[in-house]
Amino acid sequence: MFARSGRSILPRMAALGAVSAGAGYLGLQCYNNSKRESQFDGVWNDVSVSSLVERPNISLPTRTDLLSKLSKTDEFDVLIIGGGATGTGCAVDASTRGLNVALVEMNDFASGTSSKSTKMAHGGVRYLEKAFWELSKAQLDLVIEALNERGHMLNTAPHLCKILPIMIPVYNYWQIPYYYVGCKMYDLFAGSQNLKSSYLLSRGQAADIAPMLDPSKLKAGLVYHDGSFNDSRMNAALAITAVENGATVLNYMEVKKLIKDEKNGKVSGALVMNRESGEIFKVKAKVTVNATGPFSDRFLQMDKNPDGLPDPLKENPNATVATKVAVSNPHMVVPSSGVHIVLPSFYCPKTMGLLDVKTSDGRVMFFLPWQGKVLAGTTDIPMKQIPENPTATEADIQDILKELQHYIKFPVKRDDVLSAWAGIRPLVLDPRKTKGKSGGSTQGLVRSHLVFTTDNGMVTIAGGKWTTYREMAEETINEVVKVGKFHVKPCITRKLKLAGAEHWDPNLPALLAQKYHLSQIMSQHLAENYGTRAPLICEMFKEDEKYQLPVAFGGKENISVSDINFDSFRYPFTVGELKYSMKYEYARTALDFLMRRTRFAFLDARQALNAVEGTVNIMGDELNWDSKRRKSEISEATEFIKTFGV
Repeated sequence: MFARSGRSILPRMAALGAVSAGAGYLGLQCYNNSKRESQFDGVWNDVSVSSLVERPNISLPTRTDLLSKLSKTDEFDVLIIGGGATGTGCAVDASTRGLNVALVEMNDFASGTSSKSTKMAHGGVRYLEKAFWELSKAQLDLVIEALNERGHMLNTAPHLCKILPIMIPVYNYWQIPYYYVGCKMYDLFAGSQNLKSSYLLSRGQAADIAPMLDPSKLKAGLVYHDGSFNDSRMNAALAITAVENGATVLNYMEVKKLIKDEKNGKVSGALVMNRESGEIFKVKAKVTVNATGPFSDRFLQMDKNPDGLPDPLKENPNATVATKVAVSNPHMVVPSSGVHIVLPSFYCPKTMGLLDVKTSDGRVMFFLPWQGKVLAGTTDIPMKQIPENPTATEADIQDILKELQHYIKFPVKRDDVLSAWAGIRPLVLDPRKTKGKSGGSTQGLVRSHLVFTTDNGMVTIAGGKWTTYREMAEETINEVVKVGKFHVKPCITRKLKLAGAEHWDPNLPALLAQKYHLSQIMSQHLAENYGTRAPLICEMFKEDEKYQLPVAFGGKENISVSDINFDSFRYPFTVGELKYSMKYEYARTALDFLMRRTRFAFLDARQALNAVEGTVNIMGDELNWDSKRRKSEISEATEFIKTFGV
């Protein structure tokens, strides 16, 4: 946030002096008002506390059921291509409005950018500073929009999204009023959605909270609040919520070609291949939505080309997981790689994040507690091509570690890096204005979103960020309704609870521990990842004690002490969770479970490698894989996880 020279701030500080004084009061009032309102907002569910740990009655269609529905439906109202945050958000919005929805995803839900985010539900303190210095209403609108949506995320999935205080270490006295005003303005613009009021810490208080910082340089600390969440589990919750509202949602379904109307060339659906069986489905739809994030240009090519096929892509026979190109010459998407690393918990306070507002090259660097570890990043590297699976280079990892060492007292070691990955930032230019020119630098681009309908009737949604997925989906389905001339119910996603959030109570970890005699770590893990559906996993534990074993022991019937790697017990990822993810969350590969239904490989890639074989054993037995498929799964999962900085 707010990394700027102090010489030019004095004239503006005079104008903001009165605002800063009132902002603290207003921010506190907004917070208090929002807390009072939240007590009476919505309808209370008449559910006793004890019923929260009863086994929920969940009945989802199987993958076979969904494939049958896909083949038997003559025409859907809307076909959504892409199963990331935006695509599944659109499926939830459209299905709850009463539309007949199909969604297809080439890989797994959140297999791309949606699982590789900063894990923050935030308004964007950087954009607020930019709005101030550039007097940009567009930037300010983006901040206010995101702050509103941040509140909705916390409400719609409280088990996955939590309030996180973030401290800005201050190293110059003149910065204290500057950052203080900025934090209070951030509170102010959140309005009734403000989480908690920001506050100032003395040098001693800041050093006590973050003993890893060098106190000799520290002058103070400013604390503001944003949200922290589990992105891929949020994505899975959206997909399941859409299915429960009648949508036909399928992963591992690749669009090979857009179907065009022979008379007018309008898009009327797609030819979709089941990547597990090779079967081709002709999916007809009144409206087709391109929600493919960084790969949007590929589908715009299909839309533009009369045959509905993408432009030919030059194949590299020697391409690896890390080098395979998905889009070679993007025109709308301006790709930028953001790298994150995961470190042990001692790199930042356990309950408070740290934000370095001015790195040596002017970037913002953050260190956030996440899933019991520390998430650090990020880089911002422009790209010319869009890789299928972007990866973190050793130079990227060293760059983050170098910045971290500037203010951490103890040695920062490469061996401490547990995992590292890269995601593609969804920055976009309007293709209707750029006339086919591809983008270059990402500077000056706002991570706003873009919704438009092509001449051939395909609706495209691109850009934006995780925090604003819901509003993006609402705007997209508004466009779908307009294009398809549908008569629908109003949007209800502002208040809709996602799968696992129904009847949520923050005491659920305690209730699970009491009823099922779980450890505090396990009960909290299950509650905060599966919400009120956690009892389904706990009941599996009761049915068979082996389901409580770490997933690394999957398929091993006779285990002796000499066979046990006790490091496997460091993480609470169990055979029971794997069984649950296959039955209730459509996990189809080892990577689905190790990367996205759980965050094992993101948290500790080395330990996740040790769990690959056990995961494949369990999935192979459940899904009837032959020996060839099992060997392939082990090979592919191992190769992919090895790209995560190990």
